[in-house]
Amino acid sequence: MLRALLALLLAFPSPAARDREPHWRVHAEASGTYAVDYGAEGDPVDGQSSGTWSWELKAVAAGYGVDTGTAIFRMSVNESSSIVIAGGAPYCRPPATGAVGWVRDPGVGLYFSARRRGFQVDHPFSALLAGCHAGAHGMTLYDGAGPADTRIPRDAFRPRRDRAFEDTWTQSIALDRSHEPGQDAHTFSANGTIAIEVRRISRRSARALRLRLLSTPRTPPA
Repeated sequence: MLRALLALLLAFPSPAARDREPHWRVHAEASGTYAVDYGAEGDPVDGQSSGTWSWELKAVAAGYGVDTGTAIFRMSVNESSSIVIAGGAPYCRPPATGAVGWVRDPGVGLYFSARRRGFQVDHPFSALLAGCHAGAHGMTLYDGAGPADTRIPRDAFRPRRDRAFEDTWTQSIALDRSHEPGQDAHTFSANGTIAIEVRRISRRSARALRLRLLSTPRTPPA
């Protein structure tokens, strides 16, 4: 019976052991520009569009995976377009500006993938912001980020050892007209930057940060 009880106790970490897991303050922000050019040759679609975009995420995370629990998010887009279809009708004419935030949404989050050596960042901007979102055309940083976008050297960040990490990554895209032939032929270029900072904080600071984040209104249910 004693051996069975000991095995049961070892199977479940004690509250003190769980408390020893690190807590983190997380901040990520990204921004960029894009340009689309259909030309002016009298094709079924002609014209140009361009835009700037930015988003920012703040969160509190726990564990060696830096897995966020409570996060808030904001995003802004400034788009302009002169693209028209045959006859002169606007082709996805976006509003001049759009903005979301600060909002608290369960779709917002970040975690560190030790196996893939990078950060995964998610946010549901496309469900929250109206517009053409031409910046999503291959610009993965517009939608968040994946470990392939934020890859870091093996020894650059070890959550069990390090107390902080900060780095910046960039992404550039340049596509000629051949990437979409026919009436949709156009050039596309984009440049984006993402910066991620994680910093260990005490359990008390994590609790205080979580309460501040929880004071941000949640997005309305879909």
